[in-house]
Amino acid sequence: MKLGVVLGFDAAHSLPKYDGMCCRVHGHTYKVEVVVEGMVDDDTGFVMDFYDLKKMAGEAVNELDHRYLNDIIKYPTTEAIIDYIWKRMERELANRNVRLISIRVWEGEGKWGMREA
Repeated sequence: MKLGVVLGFDAAHSLPKYDGMCCRVHGHTYKVEVVVEGMVDDDTGFVMDFYDLKKMAGEAVNELDHRYLNDIIKYPTTEAIIDYIWKRMERELANRNVRLISIRVWEGEGKWGMREA
C-alpha cells in the first residue's frame, strides 16, 4: 500500500549556466510530494504513521525553506532538488519497513519533476 504527504517551501535560486532569465536570482513557491510503500502492520494498522512521514519529509524541506538554494545544492535545478530530498528521505527511512516510491517537486504552478524508485 502507498502513502504520501505534501509539503511546501519558498526559496530563491539562480541557474548561471542557463541562457535565459533564470540565470538571475529569482524565487519560487515549491510543493513537494513524498510517497512511500509498505505492508500494513497487523499491530498498528498502518503502513507508516503520517505524523512520522510528514516529520521526516519536513526536516528535509525545512533545510531548503527561505534559503538561497545555491548555498545548499551546487546547481539547484528541480531535478537536483528532488535528488537532494531523495537522499535525505532514503537515510531517514533506512530502518523503517517501507520503501521510498517517488518524490515530485512542483516549481511554482504547473511545472514539476518526479523521481520514482
